[in-house]
Amino acid sequence: MTVEDKQVWKDYTRGVQPVRKEKKTPDRRENRTEGQAVQTIAEKPGPFPLPLFHKGKERLSAPPLERKREKALRQGTIAIEARLDLHGMTQAEAFAALSDFMRQETKAGKRHLLIITGKGRGEGGVLRRNLETWLSQLPESRSILALRPAAPHHGGGGAFYVVMRKK
Repeated sequence: MTVEDKQVWKDYTRGVQPVRKEKKTPDRRENRTEGQAVQTIAEKPGPFPLPLFHKGKERLSAPPLERKREKALRQGTIAIEARLDLHGMTQAEAFAALSDFMRQETKAGKRHLLIITGKGRGEGGVLRRNLETWLSQLPESRSILALRPAAPHHGGGGAFYVVMRKK
């Protein structure tokens, strides 16, 4: 570039101001291909609250619990009143055991339950994926206040806390 070219360029760009780019967080939906299904919260590993079902059994966002109880659930300091281990069961056996367990513990008035499904292989395990659906099909589903993933020392991604309503 010659001196004249530099001067012409300087005169040409004198009033130009740089464009400020705003930082955007990428939308996960934009990255999806057309055929991919949206992953539900129940299928995501990690400390995400699970949706709670209601009368119509549609998936809704989980209602918040009291701050202290939510913190105790996250940290695993909540006193577990009853536990059910579904490891090694078939789907039919697991559903029957879950049904009996929920009936007995609801009748006994227990409020903090631990259900261990196991992490499963590959896609997260059949029992783990079906737990929420099975709970929504039980008559005791109206007594369930919250369903949350368990703390690591209670089973982590392979276990869930079920918080029941007061009678």
